[in-house]
Amino acid sequence: MIRVSAPGSIMVTGEHAVVYGKKSIVAAIDQRLTVTLRSRRDRNLEIHSHIADPQITPLDALSLKGPYRFVMACVSHVKDRLRTGLSINISSEIDPTLGLGSSAAVTVALLAGLRHWVGHGGHDLEDLHVDACAIVRNIQGRGSGADLAASLMGGMVGYQIGSPAWIKPLPSPPALSLCYAGYKTPTSEVLALIADRMAQDPDKYKELYRRMGLLSEYAIDSAQTRDWATFADNLSAFQVCMAELGVSDRVLDRLVMDAAAHHGVLGAKISGSGLGDCVLALGSVPEGFTPVYLATEGVRIDD
Repeated sequence: MIRVSAPGSIMVTGEHAVVYGKKSIVAAIDQRLTVTLRSRRDRNLEIHSHIADPQITPLDALSLKGPYRFVMACVSHVKDRLRTGLSINISSEIDPTLGLGSSAAVTVALLAGLRHWVGHGGHDLEDLHVDACAIVRNIQGRGSGADLAASLMGGMVGYQIGSPAWIKPLPSPPALSLCYAGYKTPTSEVLALIADRMAQDPDKYKELYRRMGLLSEYAIDSAQTRDWATFADNLSAFQVCMAELGVSDRVLDRLVMDAAAHHGVLGAKISGSGLGDCVLALGSVPEGFTPVYLATEGVRIDD
C-alpha cells in the first residue's frame, strides 16, 4: 500500500497571461487530497472517491472521459509497467465550493504515487511536473501547469511555463481569504473564449498580456522583499487588467469592490480564470469571505 497527498491551490496573480508565457504567482492551500493505492489480484482498476460512484475498469480499456478522467490518464501513463491491477481510494479535505485546484492535486498525488509504485522516481519534482502538465494538457487542451507546481512544492511560488518550468519559492503573504461567486465557468471554456477574441485583435491582447506579465513580475519582486503593500497594489492593478480582458462580470466586480473597501484589506482581485469562481482578498477577512492558509508542504508519499 502507498498513501500520497497533495495540497489544493489558488492563483494569486498572473491568470490568463501565464498561458502565454508570462510569470504568475500561485499558492498551495492547507487543504489536502489523499490517494491510497493497493494492489489487486487481477488486471482491473478500481476507483473509490467522493466525486462519483465507484468504478471498476480493465487496465486495457481506460477512458479519458467522465469524472475519473484525470485518474485514468495518470494510470494510463504507467499501465505498461503495472504488474497487477490497482485499487485507488481518493479522499479530500479541499472545499469543493472554492475551486481550490482539486484536479491538479489529484493529478500530482496520484502520478507521484504511481511513479513510486513502479519504481520511477515519485520524488523527482521537476520530472513529475513535466509529466503532470502533459496529462492535464492532453485532457483539457490547454493549461499552464501553475496549479500543479503549487501542489508539488507547497507554499507560495512564482511560476512561468518552460522546459523545465521556472518555479521560485516565495515568502508567505499576509492573511488570504476567498469568496465564491456562486457559479463557475470551466477554465477551458474561458480560455477558449479569450483565444477567439484574441484572434480578432491580436495586437490589443499582446499589449494587455505584456502589462499583465509586468504586474506579475513586480508582485514577485515585492513578495521577495516582503513589501506587501506594493504586492497588494500590483494584485489590484492586475484586477483592472482582468476587467479589461472581459472576465470580471458584474458579480465579480461587486465582490472585488466590497472586499477592497473593507477595513484592513490591502488588495482584492479575481482568483482563477474569471466569469465566476472566486475573489481573493489580501489582509483582513471581509464579510462573506473564508480564510485560507498556505500549505507548508507539497506532495508527500507515505509507504
